[in-house]
Amino acid sequence: MSKTLPKGKMYRYCLADIAKGLFNGMIGNYLLYFFQPTVKSGLPNLLPQNKLLGFITVMALITGVGKVVDAVTDPLVASLSDKCNHKDGRRMPFMRFAALPYALSLLLIFYAPFKEGSVGNAIWVGFFLVAYYVSYTFFFIPRNALIPEIIPDANVRVGYYTVSTAFFMGSSAFMYAATLFVNLLKEHAGLSPLWAWRTVFTVFAAIGIACLLISAYAFNEKDYVQNSIRPGTSLIKSFGLVLKNRNFVIFSLGDLFSFISLCFFESAMLYYITMLLNIEESQVFYVLLAAIVTAICLFPVIVIICRKFNKKIPLIIASVIFTLVFAFIYVGDKIAALLPGRELIIGIGVGILVAFPFAAINILPQSVISDIIQLDCLESGVNREGIFSAVKTFLEKIAVSVAMMIVSSVLSVGALNGESVGMQGVKLTGVYAGVFSLLSLILFAVYNDKKVTQGIKKYSDKGDKQ
Repeated sequence: MSKTLPKGKMYRYCLADIAKGLFNGMIGNYLLYFFQPTVKSGLPNLLPQNKLLGFITVMALITGVGKVVDAVTDPLVASLSDKCNHKDGRRMPFMRFAALPYALSLLLIFYAPFKEGSVGNAIWVGFFLVAYYVSYTFFFIPRNALIPEIIPDANVRVGYYTVSTAFFMGSSAFMYAATLFVNLLKEHAGLSPLWAWRTVFTVFAAIGIACLLISAYAFNEKDYVQNSIRPGTSLIKSFGLVLKNRNFVIFSLGDLFSFISLCFFESAMLYYITMLLNIEESQVFYVLLAAIVTAICLFPVIVIICRKFNKKIPLIIASVIFTLVFAFIYVGDKIAALLPGRELIIGIGVGILVAFPFAAINILPQSVISDIIQLDCLESGVNREGIFSAVKTFLEKIAVSVAMMIVSSVLSVGALNGESVGMQGVKLTGVYAGVFSLLSLILFAVYNDKKVTQGIKKYSDKGDKQ
């Protein structure tokens, strides 16, 4: 009989989310800002400024190609993990293998070594971005697949994902402080903007490596998972079975569109704050800190709503708020102009407003997917956690890719000669993101959360009677 996972080991397992928050921040918040810089940032243009077909930037092309290559690894890793016969378990060996490559490949993205505007830099960034995505897959698909196995109770899982998200968003808050640390290094250590950013990224990468290794060795997998039934079907057939799960498809599409809108916000938020609201780069941290602290304070509220009603209500509320925020973004510069001297207050207000979507979108989707996985396992008698996790992770990557490709290209709309970002482009990103947010709202409303949770309860009641 398998043992119950102690809270101490659960917290150590959650440490991977600290690394994920730091690394996602580097990619989601700063990749475009670093490689498609404004004049105000002082960063050099490391990549060529040419545009394919007149509008696709080099950065958009790199991220798009990276995601296409990366997409192939998701189902392969999922299938390998589901069918793995390693002596240490099906999931942990992958995590231990991928931890170091995951962190190092991320850091090397920002150390493109060639001269400004070099094609060599574009190849370097593209190579290590692909390596980062692939190693992320090797770590997080098995890691996420293990959660329904080690925490079979749906209500306990909500608590786990709350802790997990607290770690993730806490580390994201530190990542948002990067602008503060960069300014300190520029002013007091005399570093150039390029090396100030690289130094900050190096420190965060070192913290991430430590967290990943602690998580990967948090416990012995076989102490807590026994008698798993490995799927005997082929990779293609397993994917087909997953895509026949109506609840999974509906919710995953809603999650996809929701995540795209979130990625839009994260990818362009430095532009929203510094260009639309005209807030100094050194004050960006206060806006982001307001969002993170408020979001963490809202965690208990979201858990209470989930337990009293269902998990889709907070997600619907999140989609509504995000849609309103993106409408504000389109007119944000005009509102800021009407209230001169109060730009920071407006920014903090927007940060507090987006706190609920930040919290709900980070806590609940993986919890809902875990419920769907558990019900599928109970109904089919086969453990297909890896394939489900692969599809979920694949959709997240598609979301990031779509967001970064569109944002990178749209940002250049209206840019003046010698600049890579235009005010009209910044405002248009809000329009695109608002459309995706509306689509997520519709799909979350259609998803039948009650049917899934009642199905799990039915099988649980049968087990108790036996």
